[in-house]
Amino acid sequence: MTLPCTPVVKIRLGTGASFANVLILGDALNGILGTNVLGTNTTEFVDVSSTVQRISIRHGRDRMFEEYLPGECFFSFLDTTGDWNPANTLSPYYGKIRPMSQVQITTTYNGTDYYLFSGYITAWDWTWADPSVDYAIVTVTCQDGFRLMSLANVDEITGSANKDLPGERINQILDEIDWPSSMRNIDTGTTELQKDPDGIRPALATIQNVEQSDLGAFFVAHNGVATYYSRATLSAKAAGTAYEFDDIGVGIQYQDIDINLDETELANEVTLTRVSGSPQTASDATSIGTYFLRSYARSELMMETNAIALNKAQQILAYRKDARLRVDSITLDLSSDTNRVEPGLLLEIGEPIVVRKEIAGGTHLDLRVTIQGHQHDITPDRWIATYSTAYPLSTAFILGSSEFGVLGTNTL
Repeated sequence: MTLPCTPVVKIRLGTGASFANVLILGDALNGILGTNVLGTNTTEFVDVSSTVQRISIRHGRDRMFEEYLPGECFFSFLDTTGDWNPANTLSPYYGKIRPMSQVQITTTYNGTDYYLFSGYITAWDWTWADPSVDYAIVTVTCQDGFRLMSLANVDEITGSANKDLPGERINQILDEIDWPSSMRNIDTGTTELQKDPDGIRPALATIQNVEQSDLGAFFVAHNGVATYYSRATLSAKAAGTAYEFDDIGVGIQYQDIDINLDETELANEVTLTRVSGSPQTASDATSIGTYFLRSYARSELMMETNAIALNKAQQILAYRKDARLRVDSITLDLSSDTNRVEPGLLLEIGEPIVVRKEIAGGTHLDLRVTIQGHQHDITPDRWIATYSTAYPLSTAFILGSSEFGVLGTNTL
């Protein structure tokens, strides 16, 4: 079987956060100021796609703690020449095979380029199929930019002030760790923050505190860009045009689905406490009477006033006070050229989908959810993609929608 689009795996034998090619003065492609990176022409991308045996990519949000996790990638390729032996002084890569080199995985479908993963090597591993062969199976373990942000500490955030908006503060933090401005897509947001309290702590945790204070989403996109979606952007995305999936062949056919009704996300007493503020609690007596007391608390948040903290607590309560039937995940087989391939490559965090599932007795489920993560497992002749989903924390008003068209519940 031939895949409808082939993953291209490139290892960049250089350093730094950017994935751009090195700046070479006078070169039409790699001599663009503001696009390419200062360095030497010995820094290079090496394409290992032709010998890759397996790729596995994971990226998304932890449903229980509502935190986006580092994107991870594992891939294995064959070294039949010994060039990837780090002790081989004759290798063109000698001295360059090391942790924290960059990896980027892309593909092209119908003339459009798609990013699957961009990150940094955390480990190289060499194994052999059996003792009689000399070629090695090289397995590379990678994480996305969250790895760099978690290892870099910040203290005093330059420019921090009362009434900063989330995007302003996140950019200030990224400036502190010299994250390239060309690798940012940061919403401004509307939640007013208090001045940063200073103190040594990881940059990633500091950004995630801002994210939680605004109820937004901070993650590293497939192309390596640090991305922040404000609550308003997430709401607008959730209300946008959705791909429709089903198991009857009318929409895009999925291969597997996981539907769940459980207590994982329940919370009927939500308490948020800002720095130097008092606890602000929102609760729902009906939910407590039905599900017993389910407490949810976060502290040391950065919103400027107690009133903002209470408003955020009420938003979380509205989302989590009831158990809802949900689609945990859907699985698509992208191994052949079907109408599944394009959405399988396009779907990103926050994008809406509509899923229909036929059930015995002539009944069915129609659920509208948003993408919260993805998993790609790829071999030379097989590509399986699984997408985790969730209901959005809040949505814009969708006229005519039984889920998101409720006056007094959804946002105009």
